[in-house]
Amino acid sequence: MNNDKEIRNINDADELVRQGEFILDVREPLEYEIGHISSAQNIPLGELERRLAEVPKDRKIYVYCQRGSRSQKAADILKQNSFEAVNLENGFASYNQTSDDAGSGHKKTRLDPDRMKIEASGLQCPGPLIKVNSAMEQLNSGEQMEIIVTDFGFSTDVEAWAKKSGNTILRNERTGDKLSVVLQKNNPQTIKNSEGHQMVETKDGATMVVFSGDMDKALASFIIAAGAKSMGKEVTMFFTFWGLNVIKDPKAPVKNKKGLDKAFSMMMPKSASKLPISNMNMFGLGQKMIKYVMQKKKVDALSEMIKKADELGVKMVACTMSMDIMAIDSDELLPNVNFGGVGTYLGDTENANLNLFI
Repeated sequence: MNNDKEIRNINDADELVRQGEFILDVREPLEYEIGHISSAQNIPLGELERRLAEVPKDRKIYVYCQRGSRSQKAADILKQNSFEAVNLENGFASYNQTSDDAGSGHKKTRLDPDRMKIEASGLQCPGPLIKVNSAMEQLNSGEQMEIIVTDFGFSTDVEAWAKKSGNTILRNERTGDKLSVVLQKNNPQTIKNSEGHQMVETKDGATMVVFSGDMDKALASFIIAAGAKSMGKEVTMFFTFWGLNVIKDPKAPVKNKKGLDKAFSMMMPKSASKLPISNMNMFGLGQKMIKYVMQKKKVDALSEMIKKADELGVKMVACTMSMDIMAIDSDELLPNVNFGGVGTYLGDTENANLNLFI
């Protein structure tokens, strides 16, 4: 079958595993460690072109990421290099919600019908994580709890929290506008060293909170991010509040919003190219001046820096709580942006020796 016409969904992954197909995970190593499809090989998108020798040319390559956008780009790169590649649409986030396979990172364990149940619908980040942490302290080893939330960023937050705390996620499933997560408490003594190996912690990552919506500050953050990634660091940029304007997609469809949501949208910049500068903006004149100077001095524009950072494999995470407050929908942001909350960010800071707030 011609791979340009072949369309496969992430829910076909288990069948592909049984058939012995080659599956490529192009997410970042931390995402892969939290959970992945059984037998999948991990090569981050930013490293793919220089690691093509690790991909077999005599086999069809099935590619996936978290939501499908990075894997589509990876499939295009593979096709340009004469590989036969197919993107698994919708990504691991969808597979994670429907699969009980051990390779997904969720163990096959019977759900306790008498498990503790917590309703946290409408509660914003970090509220659900606080509730989970508090509930876990009340449980004995082996006992289970379920929490229902409406913040879809909690899906990745709780994965990072469970990995850090050593507890087990039995279900992480989204139905309609609600997310159901079932966790099991593990014995802290078995968490420490279940395989008899000593864990040696190495911190060589970089994380930054991008709070500002000023063009010059955003440019500085991407310069640092690209530089850190080029030096071999795993980089996470967490965009919150005004910083969300930095990662808006200029090609996003126009949204028909009402009330305060419409007012917020009208007052905020439409994309990175429309951001003001922090000093001497002069109703937009200063922004045009600095763009002119940057062009003359051969300094990349902010939009170009964002593109380069993405190509390098810099992980960009949009704060879902801030998105709700600022009336920004997920399809208004750049396609390769991930979604999460404070738990996602703090999970990455555990492996970082550089943390910035911009």
